[in-house]
Amino acid sequence: MRPGAIRQATGTVVIVGDDARVRDSVAASLSPSVNVAATVPTSPPEALERFAADVVVWDLGPSTQADTAPVRAAADAGLVVVALIASEEQAAAVLAAGAAGVHLRDAAHEHLPVALAAAAEGLIVLDDALRARVAPRRATPEIGPNEPLTPREREVLGLLALGRSNRDIALALGIAERTAKFHVNAILNTLDAEGRTEAVVRAARIGLVVL
Repeated sequence: MRPGAIRQATGTVVIVGDDARVRDSVAASLSPSVNVAATVPTSPPEALERFAADVVVWDLGPSTQADTAPVRAAADAGLVVVALIASEEQAAAVLAAGAAGVHLRDAAHEHLPVALAAAAEGLIVLDDALRARVAPRRATPEIGPNEPLTPREREVLGLLALGRSNRDIALALGIAERTAKFHVNAILNTLDAEGRTEAVVRAARIGLVVL
């Protein structure tokens, strides 16, 4: 998924939390692909209205017993919230509070741009480490009985989810750029998607990729 497509799908992002180090780290990882309007300390939902945020990344802090009330208040106010949590045990409670996604706060943030785009599209997004705890993995995910993705297409799809271009995919897999483009087009056709963003979002919905 290209940065421009991620930016368009995600809209405006605000990063909320009391740890400036985490806010700055998340902002740095998102800024190439996402419009980060502000990074602010923990604030009530009404204080965030001036930013017209489409998605809020909410850092719940280092405690494994973090209060989920701010997430619930933000979700009740109509905000799409992806929460950064300290431990796997918090995931179910935070999702129950209305979060659209959860991500371990100390994990690498390379998947966050695509995860936020998916959350903005109405999907529930989970850090890979959290997925096994919150929702069982499908044993053999596939599109349908007649059109599963090939092993190579799954490799390409995984790189698409990381925002790689056709050229980057070709270099990573040791194939020609034209071949990479062929695989991308095949994935779009199989998933009945009009673009790379939609393909990754649909793949996440059916368990082919984890965001």
